[in-house]
Amino acid sequence: MIEIKKMEHSDIAFAKYLTDIEQWGHLENDFRRLLHLDPNGCFVAWQDDNRVGTVTTVSYGDYAFLGNIIVKEEHRGGIVGPRLMQHAIGYLDEKGIKTIELDGVFSAIAMYRYIGFRDKYRSLRLFREPDRGFDAEYGTSCAASIDDLISFDHKQTGIERGGMLHNLLQEFPNHTFCVKEDRLQAYAIVRERATRTLAIGPLVAEGPNVCDILLSAILATFKNEYMTIGVPEINSAAIEIMLHKGFKRSPPSMRMYRGPRIDYERHVYGIISADVG
Repeated sequence: MIEIKKMEHSDIAFAKYLTDIEQWGHLENDFRRLLHLDPNGCFVAWQDDNRVGTVTTVSYGDYAFLGNIIVKEEHRGGIVGPRLMQHAIGYLDEKGIKTIELDGVFSAIAMYRYIGFRDKYRSLRLFREPDRGFDAEYGTSCAASIDDLISFDHKQTGIERGGMLHNLLQEFPNHTFCVKEDRLQAYAIVRERATRTLAIGPLVAEGPNVCDILLSAILATFKNEYMTIGVPEINSAAIEIMLHKGFKRSPPSMRMYRGPRIDYERHVYGIISADVG
């Protein structure tokens, strides 16, 4: 018998174990952050006394994102995945969420389509090897306040991501970058991952020129590190910049949505991550 229970802090080690198998690079703190933002919004599937799967949610106003949809390999192809999805969707529907999105691995797209999700675009994954000779003229300090960064993000995306961003900006104050002259024009956060890489995201910019300046500053700061970033396929300017800076493509996922489609990607040059949008 499959039972879906609310994720507790005692489940975090299991959730990270599943993401380690998938090589997603999650840290336990990624799950602590989600439980802090919504203690009731993440779930674990149990069969008898054994954990067999997970799903997480994060809500941004009336828009939400599903992530970490993982079922232990020996239980795949059965009812565990659909039960987890139905439970999470039911929870978000009760909250009044209008649009739900996710980044789906291609092997699971048929299931997501069956339960009502539609394709939006490919969510690209790019990586960059260390380049010790890379340099940039622009400085790396960010003089903007947390409130200014959150306000800028909302203006550029129209999404209420303040709770998530406040947590990330407090966790990574020394890894926050921005372009600010007379006004804030771009910002990004760089986060450590379990795979010994650094992930850039979010990266939000008014346009490609300031994105290029900001990305150059980041790459010059971390020239000895492996870097990753997720980019919406429909932001062609972002892709061009990343490839010009030496990023290479790795297998993508499919951004999918349920409910009214919302388009916020014009100024999104890097997503936060595949599990929270």
